[in-house]
Amino acid sequence: HFYDNPIQFVGQSAFQHLPQLHTLSLNGATDIREFPDLKGTTSLEVLTLTRAGIHLLPRGMCQQLPSLRVLELSHNQIEDLPSFHRCQRLEELGLQHNRIQEIRADTFLQLLALRALDLSWNCIQVIHPEAFVTLHSLTKLDLTDNQLVTLPLDGLGGLTYLKLQGNPALSEPFTKESFPRMRVLEVPYAYQCCAYGSCSSLFKTSNQWQAEGRSPEEEDPHKRTMELFPGHADNHYDLDAEDLQLDPEESKLHPTVQCTPSPGPFKPCEHLFESWTIRLGVWAIVLVSLLCNGLLLLAVFASPGYLSPVKFLIGSLAGANLLTGLSCGALALLDALTYGQFARHGARWEGGTGCRVTGFLSLWASQAATFLLTLAAVQCSLSASCVRGYGKAPSLGKVKAAALGCLLLSSVAAALPLFSVGEYGASPLCLPYPVPNGQPATLGFAVALVMTNMLCFLTITATYIRLYCSLLRGEFGAVWDCAMVKHVAWLIFTNCLLYCPVAFLTFSSMLNLFLVTPEVIKSILLVVLPLPACLNPLLYLLFNPHFRDDLRLLRQRSQDKRSYSQARGADDLEKSSYDSTQALVSFSDIDHIFETPKALGVHPVLDSYSFPSMTLVPCQQ
Repeated sequence: HFYDNPIQFVGQSAFQHLPQLHTLSLNGATDIREFPDLKGTTSLEVLTLTRAGIHLLPRGMCQQLPSLRVLELSHNQIEDLPSFHRCQRLEELGLQHNRIQEIRADTFLQLLALRALDLSWNCIQVIHPEAFVTLHSLTKLDLTDNQLVTLPLDGLGGLTYLKLQGNPALSEPFTKESFPRMRVLEVPYAYQCCAYGSCSSLFKTSNQWQAEGRSPEEEDPHKRTMELFPGHADNHYDLDAEDLQLDPEESKLHPTVQCTPSPGPFKPCEHLFESWTIRLGVWAIVLVSLLCNGLLLLAVFASPGYLSPVKFLIGSLAGANLLTGLSCGALALLDALTYGQFARHGARWEGGTGCRVTGFLSLWASQAATFLLTLAAVQCSLSASCVRGYGKAPSLGKVKAAALGCLLLSSVAAALPLFSVGEYGASPLCLPYPVPNGQPATLGFAVALVMTNMLCFLTITATYIRLYCSLLRGEFGAVWDCAMVKHVAWLIFTNCLLYCPVAFLTFSSMLNLFLVTPEVIKSILLVVLPLPACLNPLLYLLFNPHFRDDLRLLRQRSQDKRSYSQARGADDLEKSSYDSTQALVSFSDIDHIFETPKALGVHPVLDSYSFPSMTLVPCQQ
């Protein structure tokens, strides 16, 4: 055993012809570049060569070591694996923390005694479909943090421990039939645990890969050797005789598989919206926000009335709220399309483009609404000051430029999670806010976001307190502006009140204090967070007198257009009727005159015939 010493290099032939050597452990000899030549050391059973610089394993390694049972080669730089088919007695193989990219069909061929295989922390992209077919004794397999897209299941029916976390492209679901003896399963996505039900507390998560309840008589000699040399910690495999004797009848004693991560409200198995109350609430928000914000945009920007700066900001706010309704509509549509089987599509949705687009749209609209509301409050205060001091309010062009700056700032904030500052795919809701059992990497961005919004609301509050003091002194008395000032005040009160629960949840996450259940948190993010998108237009449509004025002007203009088109149509109809009648009468009268005999004493009627009068309708502008 060589460990915790200054040895950096060992000669390639240093351990040749040692027929009685059973265990050889080298750890930390970083200057070793080639696998040692162990010719003549035929009794070696345990070989540990870790934290070195080995790039390649010799093809004849197993011929030199026919008795090898444990091979630990972790923390090296191995890129390609030879075939281990001549290592017939090999029981444990550790290849973690290397640079392996592919597992071929003959890599582990005929390793009938292999029980534990660790391939974690590599770059494995492809595993041949028949790579594990002959591993009949394999019970523990670790493929954590690789680049797998699919996992071949042939030959893995006897697994009791399987670790697949850290493979984001591996989203295929697993069934109980694939692993009938499974006891501990770690997968990339919680949706893959839906087939196994809830986690069982029968097994300890902190020591999943350790043997359980073994008597000293059953203890492996290699484990006793490792206990004698506790400094060697690289080999973490422990042979569990219990796993090899776990018949299907005995597996019934463990009906529940310990599968992590666990499904929950933010990782649902059947429905994205697990409550009909939430489902109906989200659909109501979607419909009301789309209809009311669309009507508000039509009333503000299509009305022939005067477009004041505050009115322009209210219309821009309606556009942002409309986009919030669209993002909520995407989630509602997803819930409807995946009704009852969300686990099949949850992993692809979280990692797909649709989730990122939905999250970007939602965050952009939310931030744009906050910034535009802040701009509206500041503009009202500046208008009061400018009118009182100079008799002139800020121009609409300056307000449009400021609104464009708010939209650009919102775009920057919404684009940051696309560049790994925050995350949209932390949950199927596609929001960058922290969720229970979520990644802590998203917490900093969410806290910064909430702090920015709280600063905006504080600025709005201070601005409006000053503005109302001016109004109470009678220093600003324009009727139109006073009505809009009151409307913006209602918007401020509503949006600030509804944002308080979101801020509370974020700060609770920062302090690691989830004082409410995950179901309540999900309800707040789904219903309370987008609720201003439908309340803001309702406040304008129901209580702002200028909406009725804009609606009246729109109705009047539409009536004028209709009457103008009808007048033009009537004018054309009468002119065409007049021309045809004139021609008809002329020809018929002339024929009648020439055909009437003079002997009958009939006088011509051409002189006495009078054409009907024509009424001309003037064009109405």
